[in-house]
Amino acid sequence: MGEPRYVVIADDLTGRIAGGRWAVGELLPTEPELAADYGVSRETLRRALRRLELAGLISRHKGIGTRVERTTPFTQFTTKLSSIDELTQYGEAAVRDVLTVEPVTVDAALAAVTGLAEGSRQVCVTSVRRDPERPEGAVSWAKVYLRPEDAKAVAADLGENTRLISDLVEARTNRAVERVIQQVRAVRVPAEAAAHLGVEPGSPGLEFVRRYYDARGVLFEVAVSTHAGDHFVHETILSRR
Repeated sequence: MGEPRYVVIADDLTGRIAGGRWAVGELLPTEPELAADYGVSRETLRRALRRLELAGLISRHKGIGTRVERTTPFTQFTTKLSSIDELTQYGEAAVRDVLTVEPVTVDAALAAVTGLAEGSRQVCVTSVRRDPERPEGAVSWAKVYLRPEDAKAVAADLGENTRLISDLVEARTNRAVERVIQQVRAVRVPAEAAAHLGVEPGSPGLEFVRRYYDARGVLFEVAVSTHAGDHFVHETILSRR
């Protein structure tokens, strides 16, 4: 049996980009145009484009189109999270496996990292994210802190849904994400995370702390994720308006 159609299309597009058919910064044809060219559905075409996006070759922007970013793929897992929309798309790029769900009381150390009130009661969801193209290893290890009522509302969705937990909270509670504050720092990978990331405890890593606020300015979720330094690339694209 041959490779799936979307893989064949992704490989063909990769070759065409590498060959200079579209230059860096140039837009690809629209999804309907590409789907028609290859004789496939929009969903099949999107799966192919997701492979290119994971490789860092393209970026997709609502209202703009699909832009070529590189001519050769990254070897590491790559994310470009420069907007809430792109953060939402992350759920499509990396599959979540939930490890534990347990109540916690925020102590002084956790409050300092997360900004949650010391002494407050939260539910901690510990999970890993896997690259669907290389599912044997995790690309991130994370702890997400939720209010108990929000955790209860999304409990049934956690195990089978790849969407971000913040998206699930929005869907189940009608609480809209108004802004996300993200902090990134260099850390030593803790032992608990190292086993899942396939690195030695204490090896270099990146820690992302994302604080989610609703329209009233209420902090309702904090996600603390750890990535192995040599397996992960976080790319930010800056442009003049």
